[in-house]
Amino acid sequence: MWKYDREAEFKKMLNAERNRVNSFLYILNMNNENRNEELIKKQLKLIKQVRDNMGIVNFVIDKHELDSVEVKRNGVHGIIGTLGSDLVDEYKSEISKPYTRIYYKNNRNGIYNRALQDDITCYKNLKEILIAGIDVYDFAIGLSNYLDEVNMNPKIMISRDTTDMKESFFHLNGLLEDRGIDVVENLDYLDQLEKVYKLKKWVVF
Repeated sequence: MWKYDREAEFKKMLNAERNRVNSFLYILNMNNENRNEELIKKQLKLIKQVRDNMGIVNFVIDKHELDSVEVKRNGVHGIIGTLGSDLVDEYKSEISKPYTRIYYKNNRNGIYNRALQDDITCYKNLKEILIAGIDVYDFAIGLSNYLDEVNMNPKIMISRDTTDMKESFFHLNGLLEDRGIDVVENLDYLDQLEKVYKLKKWVVF
């Protein structure tokens, strides 16, 4: 007699979702203590583009204690219960939407969050990872190295107008590109690059 296997059906549904998703967006360190209205505006546009293509939006934000090694090394910031560990207000409504995750970090990089690592390796069909936010360099390099470790090779792309990197970015560009990370000037160039790489798979009306 046939019996409904709830766990098996859930795994089947989860695998179908993982096979469908081919795009991740990581937005780093966007908190209410150091608001940047221009970045928020550009990132909201990027979030919409990722959602329209059935991608997953990931927020990564600091969550430190006063005695954290990271705080002792780099000064007081991102303390639990303060604006520095509070996701910008404009993104709080995004958290409740499907295909959205938030990760907290206690180091400068962010890639060492175990749940973040596990979630990456669950999506073997990833074709692109977009990175935006503040202080994205360490995360981008760490992500590239982690993807090498787990034998995954999605395109990693950064649009300069969705980050806080300005003059110093010209120096960092070469270092990022050496790690296979594409850096473009703005979202229009990013859209063109995605078309070149044939990364956009779905159109949602």
